[in-house]
Amino acid sequence: MIPRINNKNKKRIKLGSLAIAIILCVFLVVLFTTTAIFTSVRNAQRTIAAYDTEGDRFSSNYLLKGNLRDNVRTAYTTNSSLPVYTVVTVCNYQQGRQTLPYENPITYTLTARLVKYDEATTEKYVPVDAAYISGQSLTDYTVTVTDGTTTHTIGNTTLSDTFSATLTGGTADSMAYTVSFSSNFAQNRPNLYLELTAVPTTAMLPSITGVFKPELRAAGATDYWTGSFRDDTSVAPSLYDGYNYQITGVGSGMATVTWDGTKVTLSDVSKDLLLSISGASQSGNSITFPVDSDDESRYDLQFYKKNITAETWVQMANQVITLSFS
Repeated sequence: MIPRINNKNKKRIKLGSLAIAIILCVFLVVLFTTTAIFTSVRNAQRTIAAYDTEGDRFSSNYLLKGNLRDNVRTAYTTNSSLPVYTVVTVCNYQQGRQTLPYENPITYTLTARLVKYDEATTEKYVPVDAAYISGQSLTDYTVTVTDGTTTHTIGNTTLSDTFSATLTGGTADSMAYTVSFSSNFAQNRPNLYLELTAVPTTAMLPSITGVFKPELRAAGATDYWTGSFRDDTSVAPSLYDGYNYQITGVGSGMATVTWDGTKVTLSDVSKDLLLSISGASQSGNSITFPVDSDDESRYDLQFYKKNITAETWVQMANQVITLSFS
């Protein structure tokens, strides 16, 4: 005999089935959401951002992260009787790129010290001592660093000096330092340079540094402009979302930056920067602009990746993005 199921039991079965279906749906939603979250995280880890979200919000026009040998700045003069100077800025946003300023105040120390290039052993810039200064007859070489109100003199009696400053948080802020070398630096070109290093007290922000030297040049002589990538070249280009390209040089002429439009695109901010220069023009994936500077100057450009797969950094520099100067 087939057992009968009364209406009350039918309702219980229906309600039970409905509850199981709801629980199953919730389980599937949670499982899908969790899977989506972890998939998203894994995908994010495969991409190296072209910029650090917070790290690049402590930056400078001349001080950079990385190896000092890749960041030696030359200040030129055409008058050997006058001191040679340059202006170094430190700010709480990424210079050359539209970013929000760092949200909190940034207190940092700026250390200025005399260094030499140790070609024989370390091939690095190392601090000098009093014995080196007197042994090389460099006692009359001086460098001053001024922040607008305070002047620090670096020379044979004070080989290094440190002073602190604070950038306001939540709004664009910067400090400017005028660095002036005595005229005999450019005249004699000794193995003596100034190293500037800015170290923030906030742990997540990077230290930035640079080495500076003055040189004498005849007006219009040895003009040069070059382009180079400022990204970490130990990482394959394909792992980046974008690329930092820096144009530096001295002298007058016309510079042309050209990029492979199938591989990368120039950011609108960088394009506007170049085209805002009087006399600049664009033709397809090339922008030509006039340059004219007696001090070493630079332009920071950003490119976005379109189709970079197996290219090496050599190919990136010789084929994907190039600079010519005439």
